[in-house]
Amino acid sequence: MKYQVKATAPTAYQLQSVRLFGSPIKSNMDGSHTFKSEIFDTEQEAKDYLIERAELFFENDDQLQEAIDEINEYGSLSMDAASGEIYEVEEEETDED
Repeated sequence: MKYQVKATAPTAYQLQSVRLFGSPIKSNMDGSHTFKSEIFDTEQEAKDYLIERAELFFENDDQLQEAIDEINEYGSLSMDAASGEIYEVEEEETDED
């Protein structure tokens, strides 16, 4: 099984928030914006990616630790107005993206 991080901002107003997860960003027909990371071989690699992004965003040590705990426990991270999660992807999906 492979893993990927996907983050979505529901409207154009939150575009900057989803950019915190990385690039490229895809604009969707419904006005939302989506980031999809590279494909990771392990869930831990995907968690490490989210932790790196959190370290860039959170300046307060308590907030950073809370974000890291959320990543390790739930495989998700919220930054500003966007949320990202780790997803399992099938091998076929990795060929399409």
